[in-house]
Amino acid sequence: MEILSLGEKIKRKRKELDMTLKDLAGERITPGQISLVESGKSNPSMDLLEYLADALQTTVEYLMESEESQAEKICTFFEQIAEGYIASGNILSAEEKIESALYYAEKYKLEYRKAKNLFLRAKVYMEKQDYTLAQQFFLSANVIFIKNNKNEEIIETFLYLANITYRLKAYHSSNSYLQQAEKVFIDNNIGNDFLLGKIYFYIANTFFKLNNLDKSINYSYLAKQKFMQIGNKKEYARSLLLIAEEKNTKGHLNEAIEYSTKALEIYHELDDIDKMSKIENSLGRLFYEFDNLEESFNHYERAKELRIQSKDDRLIETLRNICENYIKLKDVNKCNEVLDSILDHIEDDNASDMIEYYLLKYRICLLKEDATEAETVLHMGYNYAKSRECNKDAADIAIMLGKFYMERKSDTEAAKFLDEGVNLYKKTGLIRK
Repeated sequence: MEILSLGEKIKRKRKELDMTLKDLAGERITPGQISLVESGKSNPSMDLLEYLADALQTTVEYLMESEESQAEKICTFFEQIAEGYIASGNILSAEEKIESALYYAEKYKLEYRKAKNLFLRAKVYMEKQDYTLAQQFFLSANVIFIKNNKNEEIIETFLYLANITYRLKAYHSSNSYLQQAEKVFIDNNIGNDFLLGKIYFYIANTFFKLNNLDKSINYSYLAKQKFMQIGNKKEYARSLLLIAEEKNTKGHLNEAIEYSTKALEIYHELDDIDKMSKIENSLGRLFYEFDNLEESFNHYERAKELRIQSKDDRLIETLRNICENYIKLKDVNKCNEVLDSILDHIEDDNASDMIEYYLLKYRICLLKEDATEAETVLHMGYNYAKSRECNKDAADIAIMLGKFYMERKSDTEAAKFLDEGVNLYKKTGLIRK
């Protein structure tokens, strides 16, 4: 990609149109004047620019666009391509595009674009699971974002930093980054309920890890309220579109554009079903841990609806969670209903889901105090895991069988399965031979 000065643009246009300086000159414009502009030795007047634009069949805007503005566009293009490559897992190509963008950002001293590229490089290191370098690049990017008051970028960077420190089990640091994100959001009145809901949800998680259950519950409810508000946004977006059409009919085009743009932003928020379902499912899990099963069910049901709507294969995860709620309530009939639904949704080649199904069924058998069926189900799960060469799962179930027989004083069977479990763990490398 090239960045052209005014003179280079004129030369290129002349070449495209096969025009000499003499051809381009007119009654009041001499070839010498044009030559001085092409060489950069003279700044043209607006009259001359308009004349040249007309003669070269282009626009004044094209001729006047600065090299910095061109570099800005090129950087944006490379950044967008790099983000696409990161999303698709093509890290090598992403790094090449980031380097290309960074070249223009540094050459033309585009500070904000440099920050964006530092941010993208951090995301690349996240994909590589090099969290130390990712953290360094996010922090470097955020220094520039803060300097330039790029509030949404500041918040997004804090969220990534919180994610890194959470993964590293530095929960105090993670919580601190999230609190900073919340403060930037509130201080600058950012109008994005989904983003604020995410912040509240992640803060709730960190407080849970820090054993501060009161604050974790409070933030869980704040997140819940935000996501409930988003649920009503579809009607709000529709009303904004209606207003936009009315404004357009009355000839108020600028206002019509403002209303339609806001409606579109809301629709983009609503379109983020995947993230919404994941958060609803996780909120359900949090309320399960708080023993608030009513709230837990509410969130699981919303996650279930979203996942059915988007045909998400993680629907089974939500159904398993709902089943665990019913196990906690000792409602065997409801457990069996959900278990049947889980079996209906398991695909033939999904060994992991099938093994989880057997383990849930085993817990329900114990709930019914039916030891015979519990034993049968464990054996079925064990044989299935071995047949699919899921050695870690088979080892776990073998140990469960060993404990099952130990509790029932069946020492020979217990020893057999405990020994089998250890051997399978050795196969997986979890225990050294």
